[in-house]
Amino acid sequence: MKKNIAIVCIFVMIFCITGCTKTIELTDEEQYLVAEYAAELLIKYDRNIDTKYYLDEKDRAATTEIAEPSSEEITTTEAVTEATEEVTTEAVVTEDTTETTQAPATTQAETDNVDLSGKTADKSFDIAAFAGINEVSVKYSYYMIAEEYPSMDHDGVAITIEAPSGYKLLVLKFNMENKTGDDQYVDLYSKDLEYSIIVNDSKSAKQMLTILIDDLYTYQGTVQGNMFEEVVLLFQVSDSVAEEIGNDSLKLRVTDSNNNSTIIDLD
Repeated sequence: MKKNIAIVCIFVMIFCITGCTKTIELTDEEQYLVAEYAAELLIKYDRNIDTKYYLDEKDRAATTEIAEPSSEEITTTEAVTEATEEVTTEAVVTEDTTETTQAPATTQAETDNVDLSGKTADKSFDIAAFAGINEVSVKYSYYMIAEEYPSMDHDGVAITIEAPSGYKLLVLKFNMENKTGDDQYVDLYSKDLEYSIIVNDSKSAKQMLTILIDDLYTYQGTVQGNMFEEVVLLFQVSDSVAEEIGNDSLKLRVTDSNNNSTIIDLD
């Protein structure tokens, strides 16, 4: 096989030196060697041929009858071009441009190790003030439990986050209100706040990280003067925990970068 490859390489070099327009006539033996090498390349790189059935030269000689070479002339250009085209086809990767309607999200597992220390507050607690932002206020509005949550990403594309089998999405809604008459740019993501939901003082889960434009955890946007926007926090909880959730059992822990915490009673 090494001898065959060497012969083919010699012919390719001769072809490159003499130019692309000149055809080199080969003897029957030379034609056979070139054709055999090209056929091996085609078989080796053809995705439709299972590699476990690809035999080496010794095995193939023992199991397969080799056909007599054709008397039809073949040039090194044809042999090398066919093999190259096959290998190139194998290497081409087509980019998938199909629009995705489900947003990627990072979830946090539930935990039984619930920390109830820290300040306590009612649902009128202003998260923006806690983060040191005075131009707007962020206050809890209501919650809902759902299989999926539709929204938009930062490019304005409609996307949906779906809960996996055996889980539900706990969606907390908040009102973000601009307290001034001027447009205000709000960057809560840089404040490095963390949020944990607490159910019945026994189960806890951290917020999901999403690419939703209305995600309170990653919010970066402009609120028009004297206007408000609705923003959300998403949590993934198991079906059993979702059944336990009620106004009397739901709390939200907000923790800043200095590890100061406030627990908001959402009843």
